[in-house]
Amino acid sequence: MQFLHTKPASGEDCFARVGGVNYLEILKAIHRNLRPATYLEVGTFTGNTLRLSHCPTIAVDPEFRITGGLPTECQVLHLFQKTSDAFFKDHDPTAIFGAPIDLAFLDGMHRFEFLLRDLIHTEAHCRPNSVVVLHDCLPGDAHITARSMNDPRRAQSRNPDFWAGDVWKLLPILRRYRPDIRAIATDAAPTGLVFLTNLNPASTVLQQHYFDIVAEWLAVDLADYGVARLIDEAEPVAARQLVSPEFCANRFWL
Repeated sequence: MQFLHTKPASGEDCFARVGGVNYLEILKAIHRNLRPATYLEVGTFTGNTLRLSHCPTIAVDPEFRITGGLPTECQVLHLFQKTSDAFFKDHDPTAIFGAPIDLAFLDGMHRFEFLLRDLIHTEAHCRPNSVVVLHDCLPGDAHITARSMNDPRRAQSRNPDFWAGDVWKLLPILRRYRPDIRAIATDAAPTGLVFLTNLNPASTVLQQHYFDIVAEWLAVDLADYGVARLIDEAEPVAARQLVSPEFCANRFWL
């Protein structure tokens, strides 16, 4: 695993290099190894992750900018150009698929309360052994985790073009409120991937505590929480291991 903890001259715990296999390669391997029957994607944008799908797919994005074509092996594709909140309010993924969600990739608005709502809605349409993948939850740089992509602190980053937002907060939130969910964090470059399984579609814990969670975490900054602390608590595995069918078979079951 390539996590290199370093500190800027000020002594603040702001940097750690997340240097595993690129997240697109890992997602490609997950599709190949797990062979999901249904796939939901929130935050499609240019379609780089959408093209990895081989099964009936729902893609949600408020402003599609798909380049490079659509997935060639996906025979059923539903595109919803709207916010994820509007999608889940207006549509039933289980009814659209005719089955629960097997695999989901959540990469929408990079604010933790948006991802929290996306997870709440997605889990309700999953099976216990479905897999939900979260992006950007293990950033190695506190300067790219501001709630606004226009925050001037991004200029201090070693990768100022990146913006992970504050979705990293989902990791400590889930540890506290949903320890029943099995979370596997990885060092997938550039900002980590987290795989969730052992879900409970009937759970209302996150929904019931939603406003308390938002109030508790809204003002928390990763520079204060600590990049090294976040990574140490996540106990990430090397992303390259997920390329292995055997590794996936020992941890996931669709």
